[in-house]
Amino acid sequence: MLRNYFKLALKVLGRNKFFTGISLFGISFTLLILMVITAFYDAEFGKNPPLSEKGKMVIINRLQQELVRPDTTWTIDSTLVDGLMTYDSTYEIGEAVNSTSISNPSYKFLDDYLRDLDGVSQYTFFSPGHDFNVFLENRKISVAAIYTDDPYWEIFDFHFTNGAPFGASHLRDASQVAVMTSKLAREYFGDEEKAINQEIEIGNRSYRVIGLVENAHTTSPMVAADIFLPLSTMEDQDLEGQDFLGNFNAVYLAENSRQMPLIKSQITSKVATIAMPNPEEYNRMKIIPINFGEWYASEIVNQDDPAKGLQRIRLVFGLLLLFFILLPTLNLINMNLSRIMEREAEIGVRKAFGAYSGTILYQFVFENIIITFIGGIIGMVLAVLVLYLINDSQILPEITLGFNMRVFFYSIFICLGFGILSGLLPAWKVSRLQIADVLKSNQL
Repeated sequence: MLRNYFKLALKVLGRNKFFTGISLFGISFTLLILMVITAFYDAEFGKNPPLSEKGKMVIINRLQQELVRPDTTWTIDSTLVDGLMTYDSTYEIGEAVNSTSISNPSYKFLDDYLRDLDGVSQYTFFSPGHDFNVFLENRKISVAAIYTDDPYWEIFDFHFTNGAPFGASHLRDASQVAVMTSKLAREYFGDEEKAINQEIEIGNRSYRVIGLVENAHTTSPMVAADIFLPLSTMEDQDLEGQDFLGNFNAVYLAENSRQMPLIKSQITSKVATIAMPNPEEYNRMKIIPINFGEWYASEIVNQDDPAKGLQRIRLVFGLLLLFFILLPTLNLINMNLSRIMEREAEIGVRKAFGAYSGTILYQFVFENIIITFIGGIIGMVLAVLVLYLINDSQILPEITLGFNMRVFFYSIFICLGFGILSGLLPAWKVSRLQIADVLKSNQL
C-alpha cells in the first residue's frame, strides 16, 4: 500500500512541475534556515565537549557590592471631615542604594568562603579573559589565556590530542607548564607533533607545553581560549589580594541536577553571613549563582535577574520560531489545498467504488510527507553547504557549526512535523467531499 502511495505521489509531483518547484523551494529554504538554527543551538547548548556536563553546572561569575542607606518615603493623604479638607501623612522606611560596584569575585574571596559545599562532586576556580601578544619571527600572534586549577580538567572534558593536563603537583610547585590548543600549536610551532615539551613566552614568562587539546567550539569564555596556565603562576596580587572583587569565576559540578538548587542556596546563605571589610564604603554584598542557560541569558538580556532573562529569551525565541514555521506552513496549506482540489474527480471516482474517507486522508497526508522529505533532503544538502561556508569564512570564529547525527534527527523530526502540519488540513477537507458535490461540479 505504501509503495503504491509513494509511486502515486511521484506521478502527482510530475503533473505540475511549476507548482512542484515552488513547493520544493519553499520547503527546502525553510528547512535550511531551521537546520542552521538547530546546528547553532546544538553547538551552544548540546552536550558537546568540553561542556558535556553543562546541565549540572552552577556558575559564579559576578559579585556585586552596594552601599545601602535607609530611605524614608512620605505619603500625604487627604479626606473630607465634616465638610472640611483634612490632611494626614504616613511614611515607610525602605532603603536606597547609594553606590554599587560590580565585578568578578577574587580568588581570595572564593578560596576563603566558597569551598566545600554539599551536593558538589567537583569544583574549580579559574580566571578567564587574559589576552597576550606573542611575537615570533616578526609575527604577532594574539593569544587568549585562562589561568586554572587542576580540577578544571575534570569538570570540562577537553579532548587531548597529545600530552596531558597539569595536576595538583604543578599547581603546588607553581610549575610554568601549559596546555594549548592544537590550532595555536600549529600557528606557533608549525606542527602539533613538535609542540610537546617546547617553550612558549607568555607575559614575560616561559612555559613548557605538556598537553594539546582540541579547540572549544563555543562562545563560552569559561573554555574558549588558546592556552591554559596554572593559576599559581599568576601575579601575587591576583591570588593574595584582600579585596573581594577580582577576575575569577567558579564552577561547581553537582552530583546530579537535583542538587543544583541546594548548591545555589548554600552559596547565597554563605555570602549573606560574610562581614564587609569596609562597611562605610560598601555594607552589602550579593552573588547570584546561575546555571549555564541563565549565564547565557545574563550575557545578553538581564544580569540582575538571570532566571527572568532566560525566560524572556526562551519566549522571544519560541515566538520567532513559531512564526517562522507557521507562516510557510500556512502558505503550503493554501497551495496544497489548491493542488488537491484539482483532483476532485479522482476522489469522486474512488469514493464511488467504496474508498473510505480515512484512506483518502492517509494517502494525501503521505503524499505531502513525501514532497516534504524531498524538500528536506534538498534542504539538508544546502544546510551542509551553508554550514561549511559559515565555518570556512569564519563569520562565527568561536563556533564550529556541525551537521552531526543529533542535528540530522532534529531535521528529520522537523521534516515530519512540517509535512503533517501542511498536509493534514487540506487532506482532511478533501476526504470529506461528497460524491454528489463532485458530480455537480461537472468534473466527472
